[in-house]
Amino acid sequence: MTWLMALNAAVALGSMFFGLVALFRPQAMPGRPLASPGSQMTQPSEATTYFARMYAARAVPFGIATAAVCILLPSQAVIWLLAAGAVELLDAMVVASRNPREAAPPLLAVVVHIGSAVWLMTA
Repeated sequence: MTWLMALNAAVALGSMFFGLVALFRPQAMPGRPLASPGSQMTQPSEATTYFARMYAARAVPFGIATAAVCILLPSQAVIWLLAAGAVELLDAMVVASRNPREAAPPLLAVVVHIGSAVWLMTA
């Protein structure tokens, strides 16, 4: 089961990494910017910055906590993995409303987290 916890920790830290990218370089995030039509995004708009900060406020601490639980307290990881899967599913739903292709990474995280939780509950 060590490999399963390591996989979940890596996925959680990946989400945290993108939270940091969104926080410090919102213009580097994929997808069309939240800017006025026809404008070029040399500086992120207020809306882009706001949503990047909101994403980072959730992704960074939750990613660290989920990875820590998976590595340090694997016997207690099921509830964290269910919560992480639910959060990633909501992220995917938000992203899919703008660009469905961008929902693939959070959906992959959903499969890993929820699948792992189910595996651990039935093993």
